[in-house]
Amino acid sequence: MWQAKGNSLYLKEYLETRHDFLLETLMPRSRPARRQRPLQPVRPSLMPLLPLLAALHAASAAAQTPQAAQPVFQLGEVDVQAPAVSKPAPGGTSSNVVTQQQMLDRGALNVGEALGDLPGVTPVTLGQRGETQVNIRGFDSRQITLNIDGIPIYVPYDGNVDLSRLLTPGLSEIVVTKGLGSLMYGPNNMGGSINLITQAPSKKLEGTITGGLTANQHRLFGNDLSVQLGSRIDSRWYVQGGVASANRDGFPLSTAFKPVAAQPGGDRLNAASHDINANLKVGFTPNATDEYALGLYTVNSDKDSPPYTGNTKVTGQPVRYWQWPQWNKQSYYYIGNTALGAGYLKTRLYHDTFDNELISFDNARYNSTQKPYAFNSQYRDFSNGATVELGQPLGTQNFLKLGLFYKQDVHRESNLATQAQPYQTPWLHFEAHTYALGFENAYKPTTADTLTFGYRRDEHRFDQAEQYTNKAQTQIGPMPTSPRVGANNAQIVWRHKLSPHTELRAGIGRKTRFPSIKEVYSYRLGQAIPNPALGPEQALNREVGVSGVMLGGVKYDAAVYWDSIKDVIESVATSTPGISQAQNVGTATNKGLDLSVQAPIGNAWIASVAYSYLDATLGAHGLVATNAPRHWADLGVSWLPGDATTLSAHVQAASSRQTTTDGKQPVAGFAVVNLRWTQRLAPRLTLYTNLNNAFDRNYQLSEGFPMPGRELRVQLQYKL
Repeated sequence: MWQAKGNSLYLKEYLETRHDFLLETLMPRSRPARRQRPLQPVRPSLMPLLPLLAALHAASAAAQTPQAAQPVFQLGEVDVQAPAVSKPAPGGTSSNVVTQQQMLDRGALNVGEALGDLPGVTPVTLGQRGETQVNIRGFDSRQITLNIDGIPIYVPYDGNVDLSRLLTPGLSEIVVTKGLGSLMYGPNNMGGSINLITQAPSKKLEGTITGGLTANQHRLFGNDLSVQLGSRIDSRWYVQGGVASANRDGFPLSTAFKPVAAQPGGDRLNAASHDINANLKVGFTPNATDEYALGLYTVNSDKDSPPYTGNTKVTGQPVRYWQWPQWNKQSYYYIGNTALGAGYLKTRLYHDTFDNELISFDNARYNSTQKPYAFNSQYRDFSNGATVELGQPLGTQNFLKLGLFYKQDVHRESNLATQAQPYQTPWLHFEAHTYALGFENAYKPTTADTLTFGYRRDEHRFDQAEQYTNKAQTQIGPMPTSPRVGANNAQIVWRHKLSPHTELRAGIGRKTRFPSIKEVYSYRLGQAIPNPALGPEQALNREVGVSGVMLGGVKYDAAVYWDSIKDVIESVATSTPGISQAQNVGTATNKGLDLSVQAPIGNAWIASVAYSYLDATLGAHGLVATNAPRHWADLGVSWLPGDATTLSAHVQAASSRQTTTDGKQPVAGFAVVNLRWTQRLAPRLTLYTNLNNAFDRNYQLSEGFPMPGRELRVQLQYKL
């Protein structure tokens, strides 16, 4: 046991709060308040920075007491129970929690950056679209559900979302579930889920002001600013809201990048982005067990897409000149939790919109749309949905959940006027509906064992689809719609407590993903044929794992998994050159290992190792699995010389990967070094410094799209 004195106490708390790679069931989110520790004196070298925020420091008379991280919005958790009931084991197997403190320590401005250190989670940059996504154990973003406070958030057209548009201020934590997630997560949760949970106030007035700059050795190219405020107005009402912005004027390439015609060295061309996120939540708690909340989450962005820098003659990929003047998303939702004796009734209602404009220019100056392949595309999408979840104990050994799910997805698209086409095309309309009904029961035959089993029936149907019926794209006609397609989902998960700090787990489950509107109906700029007969993907997920805490504070988590997917949807070349079609191409397998270990060394050091092994195969039509490096590792060491200071270094490495299913665009493996420094300057003022890609490594996640070189990010946060 660590002795409660000096740096040892702080080290113990750091292990508990900042590097949590264990299952959330072993590491509870809410902990008793800890006694406050005396602050270390501010280092003389940092004194010149203090006048910059002297006014903020003087604004609060209570600035002598450090504050804990913002509490989690409990209604935002997907797995919920009434407070009167001891929480049964969740329905899934492996999960990771990224806390608010970890996001700050890493300098993660957006969700994509926040997920880069997790085993089994592979950052992905989607080529020309410039979207940041993640793969979980070989499953791509179409096969993973993304939620904010348990509410689905995605683009109805293709089922994806650009994680770099979702900023981290205002989030208390991000919960990533891998493999066998609970059946109560809803349809299309085949490979895992990501849940963004917002902050919740606990005091009359609380909040943060955070501002930062990003630069390299030559120039300043990024800035960010966030204001988050919350108030527990009285015992029944609370309000939480905030605004965050992140602006990036491109980014510098590594000095090792070799210039090409489409991209000279120096700054990456056409790589700017501007993001503004806003959130607001109003909650009502009439008593100790019931809670109801209205939420609003908005994203307003514009972004550029850098040109392709690879060998077009070898890969066949053209150089495109794209910009998004508009990438906007709004989510309006209601969440309620009502205690029913020892059980609960949870309801979720939501309306989610997506407005998008993409301009494809025909020159490198981004001012010409004269050629036929240039276009100005607009989306006006929305989703409506509802979930009702009932939980009730059955005797002393069972806790039963029943879930009802409904979702409507609508995609509307039109091409605005260009120089080559001086008129706007009529709006096309596509509509799909998804229904699901299921149950999940947690059975405890002994105090050490929990057996969770469940079943969910999913139904999906495309109710409307349209296409242009002449080459001028002025006339609209219907496209064939599909009959309702059903799918059975079932899983069973066993957990066994070997000791208070060690748990075994094993599970097997069958999950389904229905095809998106894009996969079924898109012509993809004249390069694809629609396929209304496209069927759903089905996965059989298997996992065995162990997690625990050993003597000396060593934490570990290990999981072995084997996922088999049939009727995999991939783009397949047709008999017509240059024309493909989304088809159910056969089978795929994802086999691998996730491992994480954290160990204190002495009184002031922490070492961490995270490693993933993935063997992903795609067994049809000669296609290869994409964005699936066989090996990935993150090696870290942290030094805590005092209660106010943390210094850390991380080496992140990945083996080579394929970025297209034809295997023509591989990228080499890489290793980058990231350095972090967190310094509490005053009780309510903290400095976060991150030197990313410290050795200026030239590397890629998608072939032909190089990543940033060395960059320095500095942030200051003041807590009210």
